[in-house]
Amino acid sequence: MLKFLRPALILSAVLLPLLGDSHTPTLAQERQGCFMVNDVGRLVDLSDICPSAAPVQIAEQQTLGTGDIQVTLRWTSTDDLDMAVTDPAGQTVTYFNPSVASGGQLDVDANAGCGETVSSPIENIFWPPSQAPEGDYTIEVNLYTRCGTTSGPISYTLTLLVQGNTETITGTVDDRNPIATHPFSLPQ
Repeated sequence: MLKFLRPALILSAVLLPLLGDSHTPTLAQERQGCFMVNDVGRLVDLSDICPSAAPVQIAEQQTLGTGDIQVTLRWTSTDDLDMAVTDPAGQTVTYFNPSVASGGQLDVDANAGCGETVSSPIENIFWPPSQAPEGDYTIEVNLYTRCGTTSGPISYTLTLLVQGNTETITGTVDDRNPIATHPFSLPQ
């Protein structure tokens, strides 16, 4: 009996009958990688013969600005997506205008110009507490440039925080539809 496990959570209830008599305690343990359980119930590491996936590069933990309004864009490619948020006065916070008179600020701009790209990028725009004007806002997600050989749609997630209420918005951009727009309001 061969069982291939990749990655697997090995539970003591499963391994106890395989690894010894009922008097031998077994501890549960998580195993990452490529393993099999052989005919006598022993765990065999197969990492030398199993194909391995390329390591996933995760963006460094960053402290994101927050306040009355916080808009955070996340995607999983090395492409350069840009986010812009336009306030009720028509002023837009974006990479070329990182702060506006109403207090809006861009504090994180990942994969900018395809320099120092990461595969789990983040962009963040916020208005500090008690600074965001009431009214209608617009978020734009823009496929600014492709930084690699990828093609097809790029999925993204926007996390929108407005006065303590969080909304998650998902969408895609691609070469045919490079801009996606999402309106929201700061109520009076």
